[in-house]
Amino acid sequence: MAIVDERGRLFGRWNLLDLAVLVLLAGLIPLGYAGYLLFRDQPPTLVSVSPNNVRESQEILLTVKGTNLRPYMRVSAGTQQARDFVFRSTEEAELPFASLPAGRYDIVLYDSAQERFRLKEALTVSPVGLPPTEVVVVGAFGNLDAAGAAKLAPGARLGGAGEVISVGKPVPDVTRVFSGSKLIGVPVASALKLPAALKLHCQVRADRGTPVCIIGDVTLSPSAFLIFETPLGQTGFQVDQIRGPQPLQQVPITMRLAARQSVLAQVKPGDIDTGGAANELAALSRVERVGAIRALSENAAEVEVRLMASLQRVDDRWLYDSAPLRVGSAIVLRTAAYEISGIVTEIGAPQQ
Repeated sequence: MAIVDERGRLFGRWNLLDLAVLVLLAGLIPLGYAGYLLFRDQPPTLVSVSPNNVRESQEILLTVKGTNLRPYMRVSAGTQQARDFVFRSTEEAELPFASLPAGRYDIVLYDSAQERFRLKEALTVSPVGLPPTEVVVVGAFGNLDAAGAAKLAPGARLGGAGEVISVGKPVPDVTRVFSGSKLIGVPVASALKLPAALKLHCQVRADRGTPVCIIGDVTLSPSAFLIFETPLGQTGFQVDQIRGPQPLQQVPITMRLAARQSVLAQVKPGDIDTGGAANELAALSRVERVGAIRALSENAAEVEVRLMASLQRVDDRWLYDSAPLRVGSAIVLRTAAYEISGIVTEIGAPQQ
C-alpha cells in the first residue's frame, strides 16, 4: 500500500493537512504552559518578620521577608499601618512603624486594593516595665459648632483615654501648626474651640533613656494634637498645658518684678498669668495687689506684687507650672499684654 494515496491520505487513513495541524497544536500546548508560568501574576507571600519581639518605643523598624513583593505594597501590624514600605527586593522590605502599644500583632500584606497575605501573631511588642500613669492636660477641642460644644461637658468619657473634668467658654477656633520651628495660628472658618481640662491615662516609656508620656502614638507636649473618641465621634484636641494629677491649691506669693518703668506700669490687679496660652483654664496665678514702682535708674525699675497662685504640692515642695517654686525662684509673669521676669520673695500659707 502507498504511503500517500491519491487523496493525500497518509497510509490511507490520515489527511496530511489535518496531521500537520494536529502536530502544531501538540507543540503549542507546552509552549503555552511555559508562557503561563513565565507571565502569570505570582501571588505575594510573607515568610518572616524580624525582629519578632520588640520593646515599646516611639519608632520600631521591622524587616519582612517573603516572595513576589512589589514596591507598591503596604504592610500593617494589626490595624496600624507602617509609615512606609521600603522595597529592597522581591524578597525583602523594611517597615518603619510609629509607636505600637504592647501586645501581639498579625503582620498583614496589602496590595493597592486588598489584603494579600497574613502572618498570624508574628510580632510581639513587650511593655517597657514602667506603669501607666495619670496626667491633667489643659487645651481645647476644635472644629466644633455650638451644639457639639454643649455635648462635651464635665464627665464626658474619651474612649479609654480618660475624661473631661472641666470646660470653659467656646471661642473662635484657631489651630496652631508648625511652620519650620515656629508656631502659627490658623483660623478655622465658622468653627468654635472649647477650652477643656482632661484627666488622661498615659503610658510612660523610656525613649533613648528619656521617660516620656505616650497616648496612642503621640508624645504629650505643649501644642501636641490628640484625637479622642467623644460623644461627637472622633474629635481633635490641642494641648496647651500639662501637669500632674495632684490637686491645685491657692497659695499667696509675693514677687519683685524688674523691668522698664513703662512696662511695670502695665501690671494691675486682676491680671492673669496663663503661661502664654490663650486658654482661660491654663491660669497659673492672678495679680491681687501691685505696690508702688521704684525707679532704680533711667532704664530700670522694680515693683512688688502679690499673686494668688495655683500650686501643687509634690514631694513636700510647691510646683508652679510644674516647676519647683521656693523663695528666690525666678518665674515669668505672662499675660496677654506683657511678659515680665521676677523673683519670689515670700510664699504664704494655702488658702482654705
